[in-house]
Amino acid sequence: MNELSSLGLILLLALAAGHLVKFVRVPEVSGYILAGVVLGPSVLGWVSAQNLAALEVLSEVALGLILFSIGTVFEVSRFRRVGIVVLQLTLWESALAALIVVGGMLALGLRWQTALLLGAIAMATAPASTLMVIRENDSEGPLTDSLLSIIALNNIYCITAYSLAAAAIELASGLGRPASPLVVLYAALYPLVWQLVGSVALGFLVGLLLAKWASSVTETGETLILLGGSILFCVGAARVLDLSPLIASMAVGATVVNLTHRSQPLFETLQKADPPFYAIFFVLAGADLDLTLVGSLGSAGALYLIGRAAGKLVGARVGARRLGLHVSVERYLGLALLAQAGLAVGLTIATERRFPDFAPEVTAIILASVVVYEMFGPLSTRFALVRSGEARRQREEELVI
Repeated sequence: MNELSSLGLILLLALAAGHLVKFVRVPEVSGYILAGVVLGPSVLGWVSAQNLAALEVLSEVALGLILFSIGTVFEVSRFRRVGIVVLQLTLWESALAALIVVGGMLALGLRWQTALLLGAIAMATAPASTLMVIRENDSEGPLTDSLLSIIALNNIYCITAYSLAAAAIELASGLGRPASPLVVLYAALYPLVWQLVGSVALGFLVGLLLAKWASSVTETGETLILLGGSILFCVGAARVLDLSPLIASMAVGATVVNLTHRSQPLFETLQKADPPFYAIFFVLAGADLDLTLVGSLGSAGALYLIGRAAGKLVGARVGARRLGLHVSVERYLGLALLAQAGLAVGLTIATERRFPDFAPEVTAIILASVVVYEMFGPLSTRFALVRSGEARRQREEELVI
């Protein structure tokens, strides 16, 4: 099957799956992922590995649009109000997940380098599926506000932690070389600074261009062209410059929301046009899942699954309690943070490139865990939003009943 027919089939089956899962009260994103699993190489094989590689660019564009939307949480007036609290809460849930995973891996006898890399990756939460569930349920309230802010910050923390872990590994392995310690330290820390500062700078420049141009664009079609062109350029430039497309795309959204009064119409226009990209993104994500990996988890994989989930649940609960947040945040935030996908896979690929000696263990554990978390994470997020009473669609259904 060629790429065009695969793309058409993806959209049609995504629509059908999205309608079907509503009967069993399952998030649409889970339906999209299941449709992708059925279409992909693991089951029917109608979307082949070659098709997935050819359509990867659409996934990157979709992820860029999603992160662009999430960047709105960095609006200055809003962040002044809740910024310090969110920073601390994100640190609680991220750090505890990392510490439990690192401790568990060391107890199992894995090398400290592998344990550090797995601990850093354990911090990541999938922003795409989480935002999709929030939108689908039209959710609003303290839990939703905290969740949106955390998924924006969480992946920045994760990239920082991974870069520091990578720097420690390279520093430890480079101290025995003839080069001076300063040269080794520079080579180890430079990727971290470049990834963070460079990505934010790129996003700011693209956002500045978008904000200035938005004042002269009024038609919906022109607005979509401007948004699409800006995100495409940002993601493409990030790839060429070896920056983080996630952070760069969020920086575009953060810049736009703070620099132009037309940011709200821009984001509203985007929400009307992005559902096909979301559907393509999640179906392709499902098609890319290899179900056979679940059987190869082993004790280390099972410990990663349990340790990461425990860290998110306990860290969110303890952090929310210590910060005096709303009871719904304390009870349900951890459940809404379990999804893990894109960034974890991306860091696994980076590990294969930078640390081939440790990559086999990291790759086997992360890719198998992503299959589980990608399938059950959206369900857990929806459960948290519904039980907290913040899912508006659920409230409307109860009123009708």
